Amino acid sequence: MTGDGHSTSIGGAPGSALRREVGLVAATMSGTGVIIGAGVYALIGAGAETAGNAVWMAFVVAAVVAGLSALTYARMGRRVPKDSPEFQYAGHGLGFKAGFLAGWLMLWADMVAGAAVALAFGGYFAALFGLPLVLAALLLVVILAVVVSAGIHESIILVSVLTAAEVLGLLIVTVIGIPHWGDQSLLEMKGGFSGVWAASSLIFFAYIGFDELGNLAEEMRQPERDLPRAIVLAMVLSTVLYVLVAVSAVSLIGSEALGSSSAPLADAVARAIGGAGRTGLSVLALAATSNTVLLLMLSASRSLFGMARSGALPAILGRLSKRRTPVVSLVFTLAVICGFVLLGDLALVARIATFSTLVSFGLVNLSLVAVLRRESGGWDRAIRRPLGLLQPLLGALACSWLAIDVGWTAAAAGMVMGVLGLCLAFLIDRHRGREHDVGQTRTVAVRV
Repeated sequence: MTGDGHSTSIGGAPGSALRREVGLVAATMSGTGVIIGAGVYALIGAGAETAGNAVWMAFVVAAVVAGLSALTYARMGRRVPKDSPEFQYAGHGLGFKAGFLAGWLMLWADMVAGAAVALAFGGYFAALFGLPLVLAALLLVVILAVVVSAGIHESIILVSVLTAAEVLGLLIVTVIGIPHWGDQSLLEMKGGFSGVWAASSLIFFAYIGFDELGNLAEEMRQPERDLPRAIVLAMVLSTVLYVLVAVSAVSLIGSEALGSSSAPLADAVARAIGGAGRTGLSVLALAATSNTVLLLMLSASRSLFGMARSGALPAILGRLSKRRTPVVSLVFTLAVICGFVLLGDLALVARIATFSTLVSFGLVNLSLVAVLRRESGGWDRAIRRPLGLLQPLLGALACSWLAIDVGWTAAAAGMVMGVLGLCLAFLIDRHRGREHDVGQTRTVAVRV
């Protein structure tokens, strides 16, 4: 039990725990599904505009940065296989305040990213059917909230179907582009490596998602074994697909055409097989963006639930419905996503989500460093295994470096969220401390 009387484990009395129904395959599909989505379907054009034909290289750079943090998540997942991974992982090594800040920032990043992807869906939907972009995005979010409220099993079934559809779209682009490999110089960089790096800071948004697997820890049958494996598998599968798609898309129409398109992959396919191919790929893009919104909504509601059950947020957010889904957390998530959708600016919303994510990842990486020092019995012993320390240190440094290129507007919004989170962390920690003191006094009085 924690000092405030809340159990740190979600398991307990019958009806109070989440159902453990998720295995390795389902978890890997979920991780791959939330990573692959609006990022590659919507941002490859903007990345090509900045990096040139070497946009595939920007995906590799972003994968390396994200991969360093993914390894940290895999290592921490073995130690703390619980929901709300940023809160649990950062708190495990750096204490409650740092854990709360990391969890708070990632929670907001999930919801803001959900709004960004919903806007991407609205763009594709508006192009096909003429419905206003924001209205289409709002309708999608509401419908998916109903699906998530039905339960984890129903959500995972839909995730599996939509993941298959979005992967099919990427495979179509790849296969159609293979005969054209070599038509463009894939080493042509717009602005040199600095252009590739700038593009990777934008494309990093396409890798947000591997961390969400931690929010399924308490619904996985064997989280200590399957969570790390699912994270690594999802990252590898996503990176391979991204690079193949980038190479094919550039080979089909070149970076200039990609950069000027609002539906880059659809236009790439249209160049090879005509307008019908463009329409078909646009439909698959709708499936991809829907899938990402669904998984971000699922993860954000589970993160709220985990933090509430750990005593870090109001207990009402930890309530379960009759179907044992965190319904109050889901309603809150829905409200926040809808609020950001109303902004109507996909690029701004995506940058805000990326900045908050990078700061949260940085804290988790530093937490693993602290955990390794503690487990080794001090720095003098920890540095005897430098490779173990080097990986999370590089992860923290890479996240900081990328965050610099996100932009001042997004950074300012992220900082406001961070300051608010720190204020809440201090207030909650003080409240927890007072309750702990009262609990100790009552215990002494009983013993006397």
